[in-house]
Amino acid sequence: MIYVFSHEQPFADDVIRCLSDKAGEHFTDEARLAAAITGSRSAGSHGPDGILFDLRHDPQPSRTMERVYFETPSIALVGIMAQGRAATEIPADRVLTWPAPAEGIAGSFDELREERRLIASCGLIGRSAELASAARIVIQVAASDINVLITGPSGAGKEMIARALHAKSGKSGSPFIAVNVAALAPGIVESELFGHERGAFTGASSRRIGVFEQASGGTIFLDEIGEIPLDIQVKLLRVLEHRIFARVGGNALIRADFRLVAATNKDLAVQVERGAFREDLFYRLRVVSIDLPALSARKADIAPLALHFLEQRAAELKTDKLHIESGALRLFHKYDWPGNVRELKNVIDSFAVTSQSGRIRAVDFEKYMIDNSSRASLLPVVTHRTPEAAEHQLIFQALMTLSNEMSSLRRLIEHEVELIRGGQPVQSGLAQQFGSVNLEEVERALVERALDEADGNRKKAARMLGIGERTLYRKLEKYGLK
Repeated sequence: MIYVFSHEQPFADDVIRCLSDKAGEHFTDEARLAAAITGSRSAGSHGPDGILFDLRHDPQPSRTMERVYFETPSIALVGIMAQGRAATEIPADRVLTWPAPAEGIAGSFDELREERRLIASCGLIGRSAELASAARIVIQVAASDINVLITGPSGAGKEMIARALHAKSGKSGSPFIAVNVAALAPGIVESELFGHERGAFTGASSRRIGVFEQASGGTIFLDEIGEIPLDIQVKLLRVLEHRIFARVGGNALIRADFRLVAATNKDLAVQVERGAFREDLFYRLRVVSIDLPALSARKADIAPLALHFLEQRAAELKTDKLHIESGALRLFHKYDWPGNVRELKNVIDSFAVTSQSGRIRAVDFEKYMIDNSSRASLLPVVTHRTPEAAEHQLIFQALMTLSNEMSSLRRLIEHEVELIRGGQPVQSGLAQQFGSVNLEEVERALVERALDEADGNRKKAARMLGIGERTLYRKLEKYGLK
């Protein structure tokens, strides 16, 4: 069932007629649409499969559209807009530009339905096109034994892709063993992977079975493969080519039967150029590549993941009182999540436990965003610059921040000068407007006024003040403004 929200009956009829199952319902009233969605849930139904919002004459998304997008990600949303309208802020899975054929509009729901089926079939959580692309490759290659390299930043969910490959393969009943290479000390990587015989080295008091033996018939997931030492890379290459190896300190050859899935947050092609990674191993590993972008690049996955993690936490705590406010979900969507999916899960777990009401509130997460932004500005960052260049960059950034802040003060002074030139007393200027000529009090008053004129929109307020959004956050914290 597809709901069509439009003020034009012929347009709605054309779209419904082109739906693959012809199952659609037309709404012209937002309240009736919201009631229908709520009523379907109360009746035990999951609600409509999708909703089309006609925004050609009203480019602003409705409150119902926003609530469905953030609170019910299982419903596919398509928006259609007039030409020349910006679609970046529209809360929808797909935004089309008018004119568009009714067949194409209806077909969008079939495409979205297929993407979600692919994602769900792999046991993944999300709705982004990027995740659907990864799921499509998983299904295509899972049945084979070819090596797969998963790329993406730390915490993006690469292990979940590896587990999906294992689950969809013929080895699903056999072991899945995950090894984080970066967490192993260089001296024990070889022993961890290949095992060792008793007496192979000092402290080897008994035989150890390595992961290649443990995963016999199953899947080995080597996370952060870019951290593996060069001398071990040679041995790993031999195992991948011939499927045989020997334990450390042993002579007996052991045949290995496994599927290798590797992951890295590094650009291995660059590592090859630097001589830090073997080129032959690189090509052997990436027979098939799956790229999983950062969460900030697939924001459509944020709400589904947040609600999934909350559901998990509620089950663990055996409670039905946990809830995320709509405002908090909107802030989740705006936040960049530098820690990716891992950070999102940690935030949900932490707030779910510490919240007295069981609600994750927008005001609480907003404070988290400000605090995290302040800490991030103090953290060391790998820049690949010389110390002198890095110092110059920091000085430049500091000067730019100072310049932005001084621009606001300059505009105030220019305004005051104009008052004096016009023969008006100075008292009618800053002192009269803000009640003080103390710089900090004036600044606080300016910030409060900008927030008020921007209806609480901090991005807009920062733009009005001529300062960066991060600078505004610091001033809000400084003056205790919410």
